Amino acid sequence: PFPEILELPDGFQPEGIAIGNAHEFYVGSTVSGRIYKGNIQTGKGGVFVVPSGPMQTAGLSYDARSGYLFVANAFMAAGSVYDTGTGELVETFNFAVPGTAFINDVVVSREAAYFTSSSAPIIYKVPLQKNGELYEPTQVTELNLTGDFSMVPNLDIPNLGVFSNGIDVTPNGKHLILANTDRGEIYRVDPVSGKTVLIDMGGMVLPFADGILLDGKTLYVVQNMMNLVAVIELDDGLKSGSLIKTITNPEFGIPTTIAEFGNLLYAVNAHFDLAPPGGFYPEVEFEVVRVQK
Repeated sequence: PFPEILELPDGFQPEGIAIGNAHEFYVGSTVSGRIYKGNIQTGKGGVFVVPSGPMQTAGLSYDARSGYLFVANAFMAAGSVYDTGTGELVETFNFAVPGTAFINDVVVSREAAYFTSSSAPIIYKVPLQKNGELYEPTQVTELNLTGDFSMVPNLDIPNLGVFSNGIDVTPNGKHLILANTDRGEIYRVDPVSGKTVLIDMGGMVLPFADGILLDGKTLYVVQNMMNLVAVIELDDGLKSGSLIKTITNPEFGIPTTIAEFGNLLYAVNAHFDLAPPGGFYPEVEFEVVRVQK
């Protein structure tokens, strides 16, 4: 009953994905800022949000308390919030001057929404009320990443000019988990101070680390250009981890991010080989691929 392939509009150029209420899923477009809403059970859907002006959409995170969809707006150097009940824009956070920062991913915890900036050692924190509503006026805090986080490329792996990328949060909200693409590293981050601690994986690095998903002590790391998802088992203190397996699929086409539904993962195919970032490719087909955890 659950299709393996969820078709997206041709030329959509997706990046992020979030599972919403019931069987709903959302995928954003990096070139138009449009947001597609579909159903993982039927495979059907359509464009749900059409921005009124130029926009980009990268990472997504859904908050079940409010029904809000939090969106990282890439080179717009902003984040935004949409009401999934109406599709209306609730709020925009202008973190920096457009073009000067790449806001790559976002995760929502009980206390705040956290946005990564791939070109700076900063996480933007937007505090939330207990019911998931925004404070009025909206508050934005900059968490300066200190400790082990580095923006010096690892010369042993290919570099993309991307550092902070995928982000997730522990269920109790006490720690963030952050991927660093050009270092191939994963960190535990204090959501109050911004202090980072490198998760020790015995010298193993994760080239092309992109979107991540934390499920208990199991961390799923999408390695986009490698067409696989690394499965890392973390220790109780989130200080070390070991690779237990990798997940791949013949239908993978450079996946960037994943979302979960039960024992299923949904990976977004960005097809960077057919649609390199920075261009428009209206005839390229895009899709989401379902795999088992």
